[in-house]
Amino acid sequence: MKHLIITNGTIVTDNLIHKGTVVTIGDRIMFVGGEEEGERILAAASPRVFQVIDAQGGLIAPGLIDVHMHGADGAELMDGTREAVETMARFVAKNGTVAFLPSTVTALEEKTRLVSQVVADYQDLEDGAEVLGIHLEGPYINEKYKGAQYGPAIRPASTSELEELHAVLGEKLRLVTLAPEVPGSLEAAQWLKDRGVTVSIGHTDATYDQAVQGFKSGITHVTHTFNGMRGLHHREPGVVGAVLATPGLYAELIADLIHVHPGAIQVLLRTVGVEHLVLVTDSVQATGLPDGEYVLGDNEIFVQDGAARLADGTLAGSTLTLKQAVRNMIEEIGVHPVDAFRMASLNPARTLGLEHRGWIREGNRADFVLLTADFEVQKTIIAGRVVYSAE
Repeated sequence: MKHLIITNGTIVTDNLIHKGTVVTIGDRIMFVGGEEEGERILAAASPRVFQVIDAQGGLIAPGLIDVHMHGADGAELMDGTREAVETMARFVAKNGTVAFLPSTVTALEEKTRLVSQVVADYQDLEDGAEVLGIHLEGPYINEKYKGAQYGPAIRPASTSELEELHAVLGEKLRLVTLAPEVPGSLEAAQWLKDRGVTVSIGHTDATYDQAVQGFKSGITHVTHTFNGMRGLHHREPGVVGAVLATPGLYAELIADLIHVHPGAIQVLLRTVGVEHLVLVTDSVQATGLPDGEYVLGDNEIFVQDGAARLADGTLAGSTLTLKQAVRNMIEEIGVHPVDAFRMASLNPARTLGLEHRGWIREGNRADFVLLTADFEVQKTIIAGRVVYSAE
């Protein structure tokens, strides 16, 4: 494998570096700098050692990380097959995502164990994004705010079930969404925290006080903020109020401009802030495909004009890609590109406790997406290796 010199692009790092150059050695970033330094490096570099990649004036951005997606390109995790995960991995790599958490929906214990085993056994592809592990979205949630989750499989939290899943997954059990008011959830949250698993609040009817108690018990993450949770009222601030009032939480946002109104996004930006907002897709198997009828776990869903819903109109995930979420934040919400990419790369890495990941910085892992001005992916690079090229 040759080392890389990526040049002639705008680097998205702590600041935008125009006409910048990035140099990688193996799977690490060795150098990040401007035009003059880049020209000196190019003049001295041996073509036998380095592959030069021309960004053609586009963006050299950190590779995107999606911690919440169910499916894409006709496949979903609940298919329970290695092939389904491979389809997802290839699809997201073509769209600039370098790593992701395939996410379950609420299912019976046997099905949850099956898909967990698939993820545990999975080996990353040469042409696909990295599978970081699994996100269990449920089954320890509240029926009232189940959304498109499968109601008959909702159950109280069980540390014995989590022990079985942890025995299968080990460190691949990365993120668990639960409702803190559900019996056993606080004990489960503490159990998960003690094992280094990120715990998220979601699909919940918790009061403000119950949500705060959940944070004290180990919840540090928020699943698709505003969606699937008790809203804000001035006499009972609810889950949303607790999230907005509690510093340090990493709060997901589905920025498809369908799930959350732009005004509410501005509220998140002013409260949670760019340092803790995490862009996610919550994507379903219809992502990348035409409108029509699809499934999400055990539920039928219907996609019209890109919006995925149950038959009763309830939103059922999205058909969003993470690169489009970043673009929406920049072009529709007015967020600075550095901040928008941070929300889709560095913040997701931090909420999962991934070190030296998610940002273009010397010493970090060499994960990039090269984008045109129109946000078309030119190349996706993972650990210093090109896994997708549009050429």
